[in-house]
Amino acid sequence: MRAVLRLAAHEFHARWKGWAVLVLLVGLAGGAVLTAAAGARRTDTAYPRFLEAYKGSDVLVGPAGSGGGYDDALAGLPDVATIAPIVGLQALPVGPGGKLVDASVTVPLDGRFGHTLEVPKMLAGRQPLPNHPGEVMVDQIAARDLHLRVGSRLEMGAGAGTDSRHIRRLSERVVGIMVDRGSVVPVTDLDKTPVIIASTALFRELGPGYEGSAGAYVKLRPGGTVSDFSARAQALTRKFPAAGGQIFLSDEAAQAASVERSIRPQAVALALFALILAVTALLVVGQVASRLLLAASSDNGTLAALGMTRGHLLAAGLVEVSVAAAAGAALACGVAIAASPLMPIGPARLAEPDPGLSVDVAVLAAGFAAIVILLLARVAWPAWRLASARQPAERDAAGMPDRRSQAAGWLARAGAPVTVVTGVRLAFDSGQGRTAVPVRSALAGLVMSVAAVAAAVTFGANLLHLVHTPRLYGQNWDVAVDLQFSTITPQRFDSITARLPGISGWTFGVHGTVQIGSGARAPVVPAIGLAAGRGPLTSPSLLAGRPPRSRNQIALGTSVLRLAGKSVGQSVPVTAGGRREEPAVIVGRAVFPNFGEGLFTPTDLGEGAIVTAATLEPLSSAGNGSGYNFVLVRFAPGPRRAADIAGFDRAMGPFCATVEQSTCVVNDQRPNGVTSYARIDGTPEVLAGILAVLGLAVLGQFAVTSARRRRRDFAILRTLGLLRRQLTAVTTWQVTGLTGLALLAGLPAGVAAGHWAWGLFAGNAGIPPGAITPVPLVLLMVPAAILAANAIALPSGRHCARLNPAAVLRSE
Repeated sequence: MRAVLRLAAHEFHARWKGWAVLVLLVGLAGGAVLTAAAGARRTDTAYPRFLEAYKGSDVLVGPAGSGGGYDDALAGLPDVATIAPIVGLQALPVGPGGKLVDASVTVPLDGRFGHTLEVPKMLAGRQPLPNHPGEVMVDQIAARDLHLRVGSRLEMGAGAGTDSRHIRRLSERVVGIMVDRGSVVPVTDLDKTPVIIASTALFRELGPGYEGSAGAYVKLRPGGTVSDFSARAQALTRKFPAAGGQIFLSDEAAQAASVERSIRPQAVALALFALILAVTALLVVGQVASRLLLAASSDNGTLAALGMTRGHLLAAGLVEVSVAAAAGAALACGVAIAASPLMPIGPARLAEPDPGLSVDVAVLAAGFAAIVILLLARVAWPAWRLASARQPAERDAAGMPDRRSQAAGWLARAGAPVTVVTGVRLAFDSGQGRTAVPVRSALAGLVMSVAAVAAAVTFGANLLHLVHTPRLYGQNWDVAVDLQFSTITPQRFDSITARLPGISGWTFGVHGTVQIGSGARAPVVPAIGLAAGRGPLTSPSLLAGRPPRSRNQIALGTSVLRLAGKSVGQSVPVTAGGRREEPAVIVGRAVFPNFGEGLFTPTDLGEGAIVTAATLEPLSSAGNGSGYNFVLVRFAPGPRRAADIAGFDRAMGPFCATVEQSTCVVNDQRPNGVTSYARIDGTPEVLAGILAVLGLAVLGQFAVTSARRRRRDFAILRTLGLLRRQLTAVTTWQVTGLTGLALLAGLPAGVAAGHWAWGLFAGNAGIPPGAITPVPLVLLMVPAAILAANAIALPSGRHCARLNPAAVLRSE
């Protein structure tokens, strides 16, 4: 063993520059991989850590009325640990031109909101003091849209009750810019508008007449469930007539899950990048390590004569590589720690509770071990072959028969030019000994890169297709009249649309929630109740079954079905409309666009339920069933369809002005999942670009290595009469042949992988599983890859063409 260590130490001393380069390569490549891997984990966990660090609540509950002591009674329920009551003000900020801007203006009723529950993450400044009515803090959305910073003056207009003629002007000073749970990735309609948190003193100064809504964030005790709390909170309304006899409840866990689903694609993209980069780096770094071992093998004959066995020589080589790998892995960990402030990415960066340097011990430890083990595994077979007493030339002559390219032979028999035949032969003949070229490694790296790019392009095309195809995310109508908490009667809607052309039918609906299943884990999910209007009933897209037709039937989203462990045709206990639990038959599996009210969790792709309007009536703001919260409107196709929709929008304008929303005709009901995908629809393309660069790097290494090790071949070709332009053409055909074979193998595999990945994604998200193939983009990859490959190899080709044959052959 001492002899093995002394031999390894001698090789390190004799070739320290080569080993230092290997350590640097391992450190930089491994550091990039570990940075991406740790960043993926940090990105994926940022929002849950945000909620924990900033004391996120479990439930948001609000009575239909003003409450009248209802909040204080909520705090006394047995499953409530903490409560933070809030009030929504009837106030809006004044924008450019003196117009009021949609926003959510909230006031904490005491010191619990923002301190013991729902603490905001301050980006700048501080929270408003409770006894200073002229101070507000705003979220980053408000700061961006209203051009605010700490110290700015925010002008607002406040109205009492329904009196819109007398607006009280308020001038508030912005003392803080924050991020709250809703502004990281806006889920509800109010989250998407600027959020302004005013001082408690402002509400006391204005008085109850300016109250727009009341509610409370609730943290449940350990073991408490949303379903139990919901039942108790609903029963409590009977003791407080001012509560309006019903509550609106949002399961904040469901909303958090929606945010996490929005962030996860970016974490997955980072993880995929880390994986592809790791494989590519292993191919490149493994070649460097193998060349160092090859250089050391020239003394094996002498060492064998001195008594060293093949096992000793193998062990010495592996010790050399393991020491270099360990040093490089340590450097990689340092690089990953130094680069950690770049992570997380996207919205998770807003949520990250501990920005800056991060030491992910689990990822770094696993990465350190993986770097050493994988590099040793990569060089194990070359090290065994090289651990021989024979000289390289002897090994070549004795055991390595000359294998010629069949493709080059076929081209020669077909009469192809000598440049084509020679280039293809050099592309696929790896050679032997010191002149060996890493053809297999380069081809494997290129195939992997082409397949990865094709898969990313295919997946990205399907993602873009989803974002711009309403039918795929559940919207089977042209426009919706969405009144949120307000209602419209069928008679009023008929009178508005009686003379409008182009309308082919409509369906009425109400908002609400239902509890699916029994027991502590039974989820409370957002629901819509549908009622026939004119023409066939319109519902969100169904993946299986049909819409419900009676109170004992229900259609659910894919995620809800998965959570409940049910399928279409089975029965599930359902609690809705304040009634007792009743069994309902699952008659359909649906995809849901966005249906929601205010701050309460909306439906989202596989999250939601469809019932009849009568099922939700007692808990809907439609009250006694005389009105509906929304109307789904269909228009006849044809050249006048756009004009008919515009006319409908104008006709609804006066009615929309009388309700809480100034704009209630909605053309686009993309759910939050799709909106989030729209925000990151460039991620697959960026990933594809990075993977393409990695593939070109592998090809570039191949071209440089080939030019250096085949100097003698090019010198002989020049001596035989080939001109410089012909030698350049040989290099061109060499990289073209290698790239062409990689495209032939990689493109079909990549498209198939993209379809497979999309199928997994669609099944998990609860959307139609069919995938499209972006044929023009895939075909465009062929000339693009060949041109890029030749551009990368051009300097090496020109260098080979300028060689001095006499000098090269004399040195050989």
